[in-house]
Amino acid sequence: MNKFSTALLFIFTAYTLSAQQLPQYSAWLLNPYGYNPACAGLEQSLVVNGVYRQQWIDLDGAPVTQQVNAHLPVYIINSGVGIRLENDAIGPHRTSQAMVSYNYQQEIGKNGLLAIGGGVGYQQYVLDGSKLRTPQGDYDNNGLQHNDLYLPMGKISIGIPVFELGISFSTEKLLIGAASLPVFAPIIKERSPGRFNLQPERHYVLHGKYQFKFGDYLALTPGVLLKSDLVATQAELATMAVWKDKFIAGVSYRGFSARSNDAVVIMAGLAVNEKTTVVYAYDIPMSGLQSTNRGSHELMLRYNFNKPIGAGKLPPIIYNPRFLN
Repeated sequence: MNKFSTALLFIFTAYTLSAQQLPQYSAWLLNPYGYNPACAGLEQSLVVNGVYRQQWIDLDGAPVTQQVNAHLPVYIINSGVGIRLENDAIGPHRTSQAMVSYNYQQEIGKNGLLAIGGGVGYQQYVLDGSKLRTPQGDYDNNGLQHNDLYLPMGKISIGIPVFELGISFSTEKLLIGAASLPVFAPIIKERSPGRFNLQPERHYVLHGKYQFKFGDYLALTPGVLLKSDLVATQAELATMAVWKDKFIAGVSYRGFSARSNDAVVIMAGLAVNEKTTVVYAYDIPMSGLQSTNRGSHELMLRYNFNKPIGAGKLPPIIYNPRFLN
């Protein structure tokens, strides 16, 4: 049994379990709606993001995550709407989620926009008991017996509703926000064949970024992302440069404490055309797991329609004086 499997064993043999931390993403500067429902529609266009992340390469059972989201503004009611689909697998368990979100947007001053929103969705938890091993278990001759009342022998699947809340304030160059993911979710209960309770942990996210422009070609965007469950907190600082709206380069550091120290991230991207961008991020491990893995890979495909969707009313008809009699 490797170290990772042993760690999973201690997690799953508890009667009351806590859900895993929020999925980790490195290209978060380009995807604020991915962790805050109040950011839906803020880009004043249809935006679609697809992310695939493979974490801790060479470490058995390491997380593999996918997310697809889409959002757009609804000008007629001063709002934004969006949908997010996410799948996060780690070892023998997998969490899938489908969320729809709505926010109301209110202009503040001449350039500010305050958005308050929430999301509602469904979360499915799957545990594959055949991938678990216990010290007292019997696994000889291809047998499978955990000898543990709380662990299933096969695969179980349980679903619950989940709710999110978020707030954001933005200007042409600034975006700051906060979210609770989830703000509420009932306890997942399983009685047979494994008996345990699983409580989805509430996480709080704070984020901010500001864009500096240097001439007509270079834009520099530093940002900060904080995630906390009020027990542990992880901070990430990042900077992204965009040259001629085509070439993207970025670097970030995730950690800043002995408990949360995680990785240095290098990011690069290319605008394939005026609507489609491809971004790749590589995490250089800095945590205690650095000797057991070769880092993490993340690939993002981003589509931005780059045009307002049904913005406002049509301009008034102005008749040519030549035809007025």
